[in-house]
Amino acid sequence: MERTRVTESELLAYLNKELEKAGHQEQCHFDYIIRLKLDDRTGCNWAYANMKCSGASGNACPPYAEKIVAEARARFNLKK
Repeated sequence: MERTRVTESELLAYLNKELEKAGHQEQCHFDYIIRLKLDDRTGCNWAYANMKCSGASGNACPPYAEKIVAEARARFNLKK
């Protein structure tokens, strides 16, 4: 499957929207993307999205975040 190319801003907006749709009630958001120098073995050109959480335990975010990022890595690549 070919990935859709998006800017970092577009990818962050998508990730944060998905986090919100997942019903996450804490003050958490993705704030930047780590780009890879070379595509990984699956063809993805970014490694992960950094998440910031305030007002809650950091343990509240990862279960939602990991799933959202994994699905996004399969769908999107960053524009060069």
